[in-house]
Amino acid sequence: MVGGPQIEECSVKTKIASHQAPALIGLKLKSKRLPLWLAKFLRSGLNRLLGYSGFNELWYRLPEHEDDAFSKTLLDGLDINLDVSGEPLSSYPLTGPHMFVANHPHGLVDGFALDHVTTSQRPETQIMSTYVLGEIPQLRQTLILVDPLKAKKRHAMNVRGWRQSYRLLAGGGALVVFPAGAVSRFSWARRQVADPKWNPHIAAIARRTGATVVPIFIHGRGGFWFQIAGVISGRLQTMTLFTELLKMKGRTLRITVGKPLVPEKWSHILGDERLVNHFRDQVEVLGQQ
Repeated sequence: MVGGPQIEECSVKTKIASHQAPALIGLKLKSKRLPLWLAKFLRSGLNRLLGYSGFNELWYRLPEHEDDAFSKTLLDGLDINLDVSGEPLSSYPLTGPHMFVANHPHGLVDGFALDHVTTSQRPETQIMSTYVLGEIPQLRQTLILVDPLKAKKRHAMNVRGWRQSYRLLAGGGALVVFPAGAVSRFSWARRQVADPKWNPHIAAIARRTGATVVPIFIHGRGGFWFQIAGVISGRLQTMTLFTELLKMKGRTLRITVGKPLVPEKWSHILGDERLVNHFRDQVEVLGQQ
């Protein structure tokens, strides 16, 4: 509504001069009808409620580290432990196109965990991620940015992201993707919490680049209110990603890695829809281990 309160999407800014207040990841509340003091009060409350302020406080408390160690440093800062089982990634080739495909039960912590796990073996690995994280300086060389909600104003960003993914794999690199493009939520069809439909573009890129596909299952699921948010609106659930990340503090994230699927094992499957569903089946069966 024209003139009413507007909540802009979260943004990330880097540290600025020490004599200035540090910029936040968070919402900017603008309104022509609200007094400035009230807008600031509401903005502060929403930033804390949605976990943005907490994430910033954590970020600025992190010890000095190399950019490629950001994910591990962040996980350590939250006392999050990783329990990785299944096929050891150390046995995988260090060259050639590899696509790590995973379910997405928790949100941000899934990406940080797989970034750490995969780059420990393939340092050049990049991860397809929400644009919200794109201005964190330590992640700029690691992320391929997309808008999972596919807003029209970010169509060009999504096209660029797919092209970057193709070039990375075609050049023999490694890519982490969450083919659902969104966090798991309650599915009325399945009567359980599950990933939304997987994007067939993932299969198309794997087919065109001849990538070896590595299925990875991340155990667990988000909290009750996180699931309620997902049932109401995918955008609302996205807004609560930082709260859910902070709730993971002190927990252990269990990850199971499957056997690599070389193209010879799946090239006979016709149609990108069928192929991406095959990849999904290979991921979900790991959840039974």
